Amino acid sequence: MDVDNFFQNSHYSINRILLSIYGLWPFDTKIKRYMIYITMILVFGSGFIFQILGTIDAWQDPFELVDSLTFLFLVLTVICKMICGVYMVPKIKLLLIKMQEYNLSPKSNKECEIHNSYTIYGQKMATAYLYFITGNVIIFYITVCITRFIHIKSNKNDTLLNEAQVGVVYRVNYIVDFDTYYPLIYIHTSLCLSFNILLAVTLDILSIAMVEHCRGLFAVLSYRLENTLSENDYDSPTKTFKKDKSYLNVACSFRRHAETIEFVNMMNAVYSPSLFAHLGLSILVLGILEYQVVTSTENTNRFLKHISFLNSLLINVFFENWQGQRIIDSSEKVFDAAYNAKWYNMPIAARKLLVLIMMKSKKPLILTAGKFMILSYVTFNGVSMSILS
Repeated sequence: MDVDNFFQNSHYSINRILLSIYGLWPFDTKIKRYMIYITMILVFGSGFIFQILGTIDAWQDPFELVDSLTFLFLVLTVICKMICGVYMVPKIKLLLIKMQEYNLSPKSNKECEIHNSYTIYGQKMATAYLYFITGNVIIFYITVCITRFIHIKSNKNDTLLNEAQVGVVYRVNYIVDFDTYYPLIYIHTSLCLSFNILLAVTLDILSIAMVEHCRGLFAVLSYRLENTLSENDYDSPTKTFKKDKSYLNVACSFRRHAETIEFVNMMNAVYSPSLFAHLGLSILVLGILEYQVVTSTENTNRFLKHISFLNSLLINVFFENWQGQRIIDSSEKVFDAAYNAKWYNMPIAARKLLVLIMMKSKKPLILTAGKFMILSYVTFNGVSMSILS
C-alpha cells in the first residue's frame, strides 16, 4: 500500500492534513512544499516585521517592552520549530514509513487489537488537544478584544503610544493610524498568531501519534513476553519453522524491542532540537509572565491578557513533559513483562535472549530537549516550582 494513501485512510489522517498545510508532509512534491514555504514567508513574515517595529517603538517603556518581548519570544519559538521541522522532513518520512510497516506487518489478532487501541486513543487525544488549544486561543482573542472596550484611562498622563495599543494580541507598528485601521490590524495580528500556534500544535499532534505508536509497541511487546509459551494464534511466516515456539517468540520480541529503541532514538533526533528551543524560551517567557501577572493585578487590560497567556503556556510545557513521561512509563513495563515470563520452562537459547531484553529494558527510554533536559514529571515540577517560587 502507498504510504500517503495509508495515512489518508487511517487514524493518522489528521496528521497528514495538518502537516500538508505547512509543507511538512514528506510525501508531497518538493514544488508544492516550496510554494507553501514561500507563501508563509511572504504573508506571515510581514506580520513578524510589524511586530519587531512595534517592539522597537516600545523601547522607552519598560512594561510595554517586556510585554512585546513575551510575544516576540513566542514567535521566535515557532520559527525555530518550523526550521527544525523543514530540516527534519527526511527523518519524519522515515518514521512515518516505519509506522506504516509495523501496522502492515504480521501480528496476532490480540496484538493488532492492543496496538489499534493505542492508535485510536492517540487520534482522540490529538483531536481533544486541537480543540482545547483552539478554545483557549478563541478565549484569549475575545479577552483581548473586550479589553479595548472596557479599558479605563487611569492616568491622564499616559502616552498615546500606551493607549493606542490596547485591543491587539501584541504590540505592532503598521505605520498607519491605529484607530482608523484597528479592525484590519486586529484581524491580521490574530491570523498571524493563529498561524504560529497552529504550527506548534501540528508538531505536537505529530508527536502524540508517534508517542502512542511507541506505547503500542511496548504494550504489544509486553504482551508477547508474558504469553511466550501460550500464544498459539499467530498468522506469520514463523509458523512454518521447526523450532521451539518460545524461542521464536522471544527472538521476535528481541527484534521488536530493538526496532522500538531505534524508533525512539529517531524521534529524539527529530524533536530534540526544536524542544530545546521551545522549552528554553518557554521557561524564559513563563518567568516574565509571572512577573507581569503579579505587577498588573490592578490593570484589567494587562492582567486578563497575561493570565490567559500564562495558563496556556504552562499547560503546553506540561504537555511536552507528559509525553516524555509516558515513554518512560511504557518502556519500564517491558522489563517487568520479561521478568514475569515463564523463563524457567524455556530452552537455554530463549533464556539468553530474554536476559538481553531485560538488560536493555532495565534503563527506560527517554525523550530529551537538546540532550540536556529529560522530558518527565520531575522536569516539569522543577520548572514550575522554580518559576512560581
